[in-house]
Amino acid sequence: MKILITGGKGVIGANLTTKLEKDGHEVHVFDRVRMDYENYHRGDICDHFRLGDVFAEVKPDLVFHLAGMVSRLECEETPELAIRTNVSGTLNICKFCQKYDSRLIYAGSSEEYGTAFDQGELITEETPFGNPTSFYSMTKRMSDEVIQYAANFNDLKAITMRLFMLYGPGEYPSKYRSAVVRFMDAALQGEDLIVHAGTERSWCYILDAVDAMSLLARRELRTNYEVFNIGRNIPISTAELAKKIIDLTGSHSRIVTIDPIKTIIPIKRASFEKIKRELGWEANTDIDIGLKGTLEWLKVYKSSGSEYYQ
Repeated sequence: MKILITGGKGVIGANLTTKLEKDGHEVHVFDRVRMDYENYHRGDICDHFRLGDVFAEVKPDLVFHLAGMVSRLECEETPELAIRTNVSGTLNICKFCQKYDSRLIYAGSSEEYGTAFDQGELITEETPFGNPTSFYSMTKRMSDEVIQYAANFNDLKAITMRLFMLYGPGEYPSKYRSAVVRFMDAALQGEDLIVHAGTERSWCYILDAVDAMSLLARRELRTNYEVFNIGRNIPISTAELAKKIIDLTGSHSRIVTIDPIKTIIPIKRASFEKIKRELGWEANTDIDIGLKGTLEWLKVYKSSGSEYYQ
């Protein structure tokens, strides 16, 4: 199968590329990073003309649409850019998928459910959305709705993956990234780990998630649009996560607890039974094993002196 991955140089895209190539697919990567290698195409999903050139060249059977602004904080800082990138960029992807009859698999987010988490019940794919909690929540939801519209009215064949708290090797530390890599980076430097009080997450190791994505790549859709939650339902408090990371790194860092800001959903609990039932997938990597693998990668990255921005 010929597959195009937008945002293929990000943490999910890089791991997914490796998996799909091992599965025997011809994988093309589209991203903004300045690189030059076979089957790599540089560009921006908001650039309709460049994107059109790449689709005309590759003619993909399947597109994994991972490109976008993935940080809640970054979207709050630059909301107009978030709307343009996440929503207008997705509209461009839909148009070219329709033109070239490419199936689409979209990397949605748990944040799409918004305040629905406040009900305290397990979120399923059928749970109605609550109010959006941030510009990130809003733009990911809007992108998903663009895809649903194209599926309902323009015969696009699409799957939305609502991803829950992925972590693992390949995530470069910055204030815009997940708590796992931020805590690890701080612990290695002996800095305070800032924990939002009363928060809890269920973390899913990236290599488990890309296994689910490889199964979705081979799935024959029953309808034009399907949605799957992807994650692991074993919750851990953010304070406990911070303690695990301090113990793992042997750090003398302190845990400092602060009140969560308004755009943070305190507790996310969800069901992943649909993908288990229909595809036989579930995330099995224990968090202690996943954290160890992530830390090993991060130490190698930091010792190399490399700099990278996502």
